[in-house]
Amino acid sequence: MHIENPFLSVIQPQFMPQNTAPQPNQQRKEIGDQAIWTLSSAKTGNGVDQLRDDNPNTFWQSDGTQPHYITIQFLKKMRVQEVALQLDFKQDESYTPNKLSIRAGTNIQDMKEVLYIELKEPYGWYIFPLKTKLLNGLEKPYVSTINIQVVVLQNQHSGKDTHIRQVKIFGPREKQNQGLSFPDFKMPEITQYASIR
Repeated sequence: MHIENPFLSVIQPQFMPQNTAPQPNQQRKEIGDQAIWTLSSAKTGNGVDQLRDDNPNTFWQSDGTQPHYITIQFLKKMRVQEVALQLDFKQDESYTPNKLSIRAGTNIQDMKEVLYIELKEPYGWYIFPLKTKLLNGLEKPYVSTINIQVVVLQNQHSGKDTHIRQVKIFGPREKQNQGLSFPDFKMPEITQYASIR
């Protein structure tokens, strides 16, 4: 039996940007549309809709004091394996995040940091993998949680408000049948019961 501590903070100093938006594939699916999104603050016309519209020219702009929060609340416990952010220092300058914290928990009061990130003048898509560390030293490639929170702790050049262009949340794609074996329904022993007389 493995006892797990899912909320051990991981510091990863270097993340490489991608030029194109991450897409669902055989290992992951985008699960952000299964959640309720809230922001700590937002300027009019720069809210959740702009974070999720797949348009690199729109963005969320906060309108308050730091830290700034994006809270993603699922209706049930979900496996979250990656958080992807699109950032653009070239256009947003001091509005661009510099220090970020990704937190997870079953409710807002028990959120724990699972990843701390520092970025220098980021440009492009950044994918942040989330992991659960088991007490035996092994890792699971996801965290099981109801809430994910992206916290902007500090902006580039000490800017006050923040811009984040896009956010995507990915969970692992579940394997079909997961080790269950189903009978072959074309065998004579089963097809003889295919119709009722």
